Amino acid sequence: MSTAHWASSRLLSTAARLNDHYQSQRLTGLDVAHAGATTLEALAHSGPISQTRLADLVHIQAQTMGRVLEKLEVKGLVSRVRDTLDTRSIRTRITVRGQAVVESINLLRGSPVESAGLSDQLLRGQLIALINRLEPTPA
Repeated sequence: MSTAHWASSRLLSTAARLNDHYQSQRLTGLDVAHAGATTLEALAHSGPISQTRLADLVHIQAQTMGRVLEKLEVKGLVSRVRDTLDTRSIRTRITVRGQAVVESINLLRGSPVESAGLSDQLLRGQLIALINRLEPTPA
C-alpha cells in the first residue's frame, strides 16, 4: 500500500507503532517490552516519582502507566512505596535489578540515538521540535 497520500499524523503514528514493535522484539531477551524499557529509563533519570508525574514524563495516561508499573513490579524491576511526607501519594523507584536492565538496554541499543535505524540527526531534531511544540504546557 502506498503511503504517499497519508496525512503526516498517520505517518508519525504508524512509524511510532512500528518502532515500538521493533524495539520490543529487540528487548525480548530482557523480558521487558518497549513501554517498560521507556519507563525504567525515565525512572533511572528521575529518581523516586509519583505514577502521575512519571506518566507525564513519558507522555502516556496515568492509568496506562499503572499497568506498565504493575508488570515491572511483579518482575522486581520497580518498587512502589507510600510517600513518607504525603501518605496519600505512592512513590515509584527503580530497583537494583531494574537499573541492571536499563544498563543492558543501553548496551543492546548501542547509543540512545539508535532506534530502528533512526539515527538521522535532522529527523531527530524535527521530531523533538514537534513534540516540544505540541506538548501541553503545565497548568
